[in-house]
Amino acid sequence: MPPLQPRDYQENARDQIIAKIDDGIRKIICYLPTGMGKTLIAILTLQHMIENDYLKDDDKVLFIVADRKLKHQLHDMASSAGLGNKGNLFILPEGRDYPAHLVRQHAAMSRFIFATPILFTNAVIARSSATQKLDKSILQQIKVVIIDEVLDLLAQSYGKKRTKEETLEYIRKVFNVDDYDAFIQELAQRYEITPEQVDGWLEKEFSPRYYKINSAFEPVLTMLNILNPKTSVITIGLTASITQQAKREILIEKFGGKDLVAEIFPEGEDFENYRPSIVLKKIRVIDDQISRWDALIQELKGMALVTIKKAYKDVTNLPELPNDRILLFVTEFLAKKDLKDKVQARLKQKGIAAQDIEDTLKRYITTASAYLLLTVGRQKLLEDTFKSFHKFVKSVKNSFLVSSDAFKEIDAGVTAKMAESEKGVVVLSEKDKKLIYWANRIAGEGKKVLIMARFVNMVDHLCKILNDPANGGVPSVMVHGKMDGTEQFDQISRFKKDPTIKVLVASERLIEKGTDLPEADVAIYYGSTISLERYEQSLGRIRSTVLKEKTAYTVAYNLTVEAEKSAKRDAAFLELLERGSKKSLIVSLDETHE
Repeated sequence: MPPLQPRDYQENARDQIIAKIDDGIRKIICYLPTGMGKTLIAILTLQHMIENDYLKDDDKVLFIVADRKLKHQLHDMASSAGLGNKGNLFILPEGRDYPAHLVRQHAAMSRFIFATPILFTNAVIARSSATQKLDKSILQQIKVVIIDEVLDLLAQSYGKKRTKEETLEYIRKVFNVDDYDAFIQELAQRYEITPEQVDGWLEKEFSPRYYKINSAFEPVLTMLNILNPKTSVITIGLTASITQQAKREILIEKFGGKDLVAEIFPEGEDFENYRPSIVLKKIRVIDDQISRWDALIQELKGMALVTIKKAYKDVTNLPELPNDRILLFVTEFLAKKDLKDKVQARLKQKGIAAQDIEDTLKRYITTASAYLLLTVGRQKLLEDTFKSFHKFVKSVKNSFLVSSDAFKEIDAGVTAKMAESEKGVVVLSEKDKKLIYWANRIAGEGKKVLIMARFVNMVDHLCKILNDPANGGVPSVMVHGKMDGTEQFDQISRFKKDPTIKVLVASERLIEKGTDLPEADVAIYYGSTISLERYEQSLGRIRSTVLKEKTAYTVAYNLTVEAEKSAKRDAAFLELLERGSKKSLIVSLDETHE
């Protein structure tokens, strides 16, 4: 196979990186939209460094990737680009398939090593020399570290949330606006939703964005001496997360500040032609029963919230529970004894009898638990199989729920629908039927489809019903997080290389980062829970360009929360791209497909 031919902007990026290295910069972050060849830029840089004696013969290069399947993908990419001509390429294996002493020998002979951060850490730090897969001496030989999707790998969100004022200031910064109220009014008018809906959604989306360095990754940084300001190790981070300013700032700070970190934005005459270009479309599913159940869940959550707000006031002595703190407070209240103790102490101060205090606390706990159950239940209703939703409903023992008329209606409806289906027959939801229709239609046009779902059992379910001859028999494969790295890679390779395989069904968290699928002509989201950050990542998976624009559909139930969320998500995402970086995705909305 002939070496891959770089594009102008990829060579430009390599030249910028080399120039920064020549200036003494040892930490470099290269930003490029998903699918435009960040890995090839790293390989071009390594080839230049080797050919021009930046690296000695015994110097090693470590590729760090987010998950197991990407080790294989990066290895194949490096091999295709001709990096194997510069030294052996070695994928650090998982588990105990290979004796530790053989792994050590292979790594010692190899110039390029591919691993995940946890796998690499565990390979160096072992209980005994017999189980240690990498000699610690190898740390001194690693002179270049390539980190794929560096922002998402290193930056880890944590519990502390921004205040309302901090959130508004951050939104102004991200969207580059001075008058926040005018901005909200403009969005509301443009996308035909209320200003309150826009304000609430933006605050919810951006308030939790505090980050720290991922605890699973920090041992690797320390072992490799990357955090030392005077280190000689060159770190090249690759990322498509151009719009994620908060993560950029925390990483630059951790790496020593702006004087020690270079940010690279590739340029070139062909850059615009290869920028990802996506058309967003909606597939609305009409199901009056699902819409009714969703409305009943919303009604129950509203009822529970009245009591939860009382619990919040008794815990904090604050008059109002912010909307973006509800789930966080509920979770903490159920988990932390000290919050329950505060309720008891405050009620005792009010002179309330001991039995009444006990009854009140029990009611708070039951209602908070119900709120969490309803949150899970809605996810199962809208994005999981009917069988899973039925099982969930039948498992609920919460007294707040089982005593309510709304939940009794849901229970009766689910029971009746389950009874209608023949024993052992797979129950197809209206969303399933719509997906089958579109998969058959798109495959019939000779195109390939990437379908992303939230739950592993939904991935399995969708793959089965698509392959079923009774539903048209669209040849499909699946990939999810419960498979090992080799199996994940094999399934993705089948989709890529076998022209008869028309659909890849994937768990969205697994597929959203680092898996390039130019073979896919269309992406379909089975639901709408994905955040703006993950949306930016996953949209790039199908490798669209201005010259070959592609389509991403969202399948959602009409008149439900997920339909509202998908509309707000798309609106905010377009606005973010329009007002943010000009080097990101090109996205447009098109008509709704029923």
